[in-house]
Amino acid sequence: QGSKGKLAVQLALTSSPHSRRFAMTAPANLLWECVKKNNAFMRKSVNAPTMSAEPGNLMGLHSSAFSGLANTRAVGLSTKKSGKNKVLIMMTQLAIRKSRKMRPKSMLPKTGIKRNSKKGEAQLEKIMGKGFYRPDLLPLAIEKHRRLMRSFRKPRSKVVKGKK
Repeated sequence: QGSKGKLAVQLALTSSPHSRRFAMTAPANLLWECVKKNNAFMRKSVNAPTMSAEPGNLMGLHSSAFSGLANTRAVGLSTKKSGKNKVLIMMTQLAIRKSRKMRPKSMLPKTGIKRNSKKGEAQLEKIMGKGFYRPDLLPLAIEKHRRLMRSFRKPRSKVVKGKK
């Protein structure tokens, strides 16, 4: 039976077009158990919590609640530079086809978020709160939106008084 089980797994993981319809994603709990001890996105340091650089990790903490790899509903806020301007981007698995879940590059579709604080927070409320998409992370997403908006501000120039 051991060889039959291995053969079934190999058939499910092959890249032929006939086997794609049989390929299934693993449950979130199993994925977390696989990646919680070691993965390429972990950032460990002394006297600090373990951080994570996963795409789709809202807080950057290495935790199952925020994981972008092991959650079926991942949420992430980040910035992207387009030309001279910086753009706020929200990554969710909101409207994603099953075929995209097998492709890491297109697993987290990106949505633009408004830079105006009231409009941006209303947009987050609409997607996450009223849309019932991770309403538990809504206050954290709003706080991160505020911090990202604060990072867009230009630093004040300091006037140095000359000696006479």
